[in-house]
Amino acid sequence: MSFDFALQKVMNVKEQEQKNSQNQYTEAMNQFEQVATELYDLLKKKEDLEQAGREKVTKGISIYELQSSQSQLLRLQQAINETQHTTQLARERMNRKQQDMVRHSIEFKKYEKMKQVKQEQFKEEQRRLENAQMDDIAIQLFQKRWN
Repeated sequence: MSFDFALQKVMNVKEQEQKNSQNQYTEAMNQFEQVATELYDLLKKKEDLEQAGREKVTKGISIYELQSSQSQLLRLQQAINETQHTTQLARERMNRKQQDMVRHSIEFKKYEKMKQVKQEQFKEEQRRLENAQMDDIAIQLFQKRWN
């Protein structure tokens, strides 16, 4: 007699949910890293532009170049603000996907544990039945020898 777990189909569904949520989390994490890298690059570009502007001011710069530099900084700051917002949304999405992944993992592990417990109970019952059969056989052999 083999072991059949009554909730195997449910467990399979939970396992699939767990795998899907892991994939979604990985995707969300990759998107967050991509947007965060973009934000880092923009901030680095702004820092470099500001540094170059400070150097130009100390050496002397025309008003036109100063205005051009300032408008560049303003456009860059707008891009940074938008990217910061996008980064925050990506972080929130990644955190939600992580929570979903953890929740699905816990649910799947509950079913795994139930299956393990039921399997151990089944094995114990099989051993008990085998021992009872062996006892019956031993009693029958003993009775045949006495008779």
